[in-house]
Amino acid sequence: MPCFKPDRYYRTNDPELAVLATPGTMRQWRHQGKGPPYVKSGSRVLYKGSDLEEWLAAREVRPTNS
Repeated sequence: MPCFKPDRYYRTNDPELAVLATPGTMRQWRHQGKGPPYVKSGSRVLYKGSDLEEWLAAREVRPTNS
């Protein structure tokens, strides 16, 4: 089940982003060129829900030995 609504833009302080990291960690990721894609709108940083879902899915780890 998706955590994020695909067409919604999330701000860095939205509680839904806590599943990814703290706002401070996300700020560091942006500075380092890491983390999920984002959009700058003036001084705001916005994350599109569909981008967040895709970013999370790309980091899924499936154990090889069960």
